[in-house]
Amino acid sequence: MTKKIWALVLVSALTLSLAACGGGNKGGSAASEGDGGSKASGDKKVVKILHWKQENINKAMEEINADFEKKYPEYKVDYTTTGPDDEYKQAQRARITANDVDILADLSGMRLSPQDWTPGAKVPDWQQWIDSGLIADLSGQDFLKNWNANDIEKAGTYNGKVYAVPTGKVAMSGLFYNKEIFEENGLSVPTTWSELIQLGEDLKAKGITPIGVAGKDVWPLKLPVFALQAKILGGGDQQKWIEGVWKGETAYNDAEAVEVLDKMKTLQDNYMIDGFMGIDYASAPAIFATGKVAMLADGSWDAPTIATANPDLKFGYFPLPATEDAAKNASFVGKYDVTWYVTEKGPNQEGALKWLEFFSQPENYTKFVKAAGFIPTQDNISTDSEFIDKELTPYLGDFELAYEIMMINRENVGEHLAAEGVHTEYLAPGGEFKSAKELADVQQKEWEAAAPK
Repeated sequence: MTKKIWALVLVSALTLSLAACGGGNKGGSAASEGDGGSKASGDKKVVKILHWKQENINKAMEEINADFEKKYPEYKVDYTTTGPDDEYKQAQRARITANDVDILADLSGMRLSPQDWTPGAKVPDWQQWIDSGLIADLSGQDFLKNWNANDIEKAGTYNGKVYAVPTGKVAMSGLFYNKEIFEENGLSVPTTWSELIQLGEDLKAKGITPIGVAGKDVWPLKLPVFALQAKILGGGDQQKWIEGVWKGETAYNDAEAVEVLDKMKTLQDNYMIDGFMGIDYASAPAIFATGKVAMLADGSWDAPTIATANPDLKFGYFPLPATEDAAKNASFVGKYDVTWYVTEKGPNQEGALKWLEFFSQPENYTKFVKAAGFIPTQDNISTDSEFIDKELTPYLGDFELAYEIMMINRENVGEHLAAEGVHTEYLAPGGEFKSAKELADVQQKEWEAAAPK
């Protein structure tokens, strides 16, 4: 069954379910008339929140929701989680179309909105929802004062109005490393590409697997590539390269793009754990935490998960060095993470705004951001995190957004370019392409084939 058909089935099922329950528009039923929201058992007004499964964040959310219900006993929070990625996106589309959600999370801040130099570009879901009147305008809400204005502007604003609240930033281009393994073997954190390769060789010579990664889920393979793209494409100006590929001035098979693929293939072929394409994302932190690999390609958000898996582990996090210019390499590439939207036509917008106001209070937000391991998007928040202070902060001076956040794709682009990915899973031995250039040539053909006629 195709994703499109499956989404339609979900929408139909949810619509029927809502009809059976007597409504779905806020204040639309006799039971909820005048109280601004739908009812649960008794007189409780329900706030429906949709999120994906991520244990550390889910646990914090449940605590915050319980505190909200304690402060506002007239409300009940219905907090639903699904699997991540495609499963979550299908649930998003189905429930917002059925007016069956009040607050929903997105995977990052607002991104990928078409520009005047992107004719025929795909319009992202969040923009379609806003343009269709499905997302509430948050402009003027008092709780926005609690958030960093620059972060709200960059990740929550569209056409001059605020529609979303980004709850934190994350680094995605780094490698976790086991400090004890490094210290015991006299190894140093690499600052250039050649030093990274030498580190890999030194570890292999000692019988230690250099890098772990969760290839089964595919998307984790993007993470180390984000460093390569940000530091190599456009000579270190990936925005210039992205605009160039739309204008025909750069290409997916030009020297810089091939270098990105070739360097990732070098890592995959020589320094990643055997069978990495069979390792799922949930298993990867434990593989690193138990010392089976010296490094782990992952986002900074997984630091709490690693610490939970092995509280005694001493670990750090450094930017993957993409070039021979140590100064250029010395900054993280990342994105805004969990971003809240309030729906315009959900069953309880009043309750949703009250919940978001409660969540925005610094004491409640601090609980969330500590559990999530995010870089805060509120000012003067103490995370009490040695990891954030000592491992992330030194590399945040020139924080760059990742390629997948900046790249605007063409509609109906081929599978080897879909979802703003570089798709190194297609490179041998796991995939069909024996060289980076072969994959790059196919990607360029797919890009050209998707051009508007």
